[in-house]
Amino acid sequence: MALLHSGRPNRLRTWRAVLTAVGALALDVTLAERARAAEVCAWVVESVDSDGGHKFELNLSADAPTSVAARFEGPNFTSGSMGGDMIGLSPGEPKDVDGEGFDVLAGEDLRFDVQLFDHPLASLEEMEHPTRAALAEFVFERKVGEDERTPPPILSSKQCKRL
Repeated sequence: MALLHSGRPNRLRTWRAVLTAVGALALDVTLAERARAAEVCAWVVESVDSDGGHKFELNLSADAPTSVAARFEGPNFTSGSMGGDMIGLSPGEPKDVDGEGFDVLAGEDLRFDVQLFDHPLASLEEMEHPTRAALAEFVFERKVGEDERTPPPILSSKQCKRL
């Protein structure tokens, strides 16, 4: 009888240890996944063509493989980059994902808003009025100078956020 009694607490201790180890492992995996979340950087490359028109290209990069959909909004335009499809990003491979060209006036305030999503922006309605929260948001702003032929590099300063 003493053997049965003393064996039972040992089994309980063993199961308790196993469950504790499994719980700790699950917590470690969850924390590791969060730690591996990609950091995504966005920047806008501005150029001026020979007739004075400005072109603005949205670029993205990531430090870990990830896929995002991007909403790019600026003066008088809103677009879902890559036709609303998901954009596959790989470490060390920046991507030019969207571009818009238009004339700007001296003294004009330029503002570009970029939102990244974890789902495709499959319709014009979804692109104009996203139904889910963005994973990350970036804002790029600058004022246009007089007789500008070479734009300042302010828009091309990378902004990075962890998804």
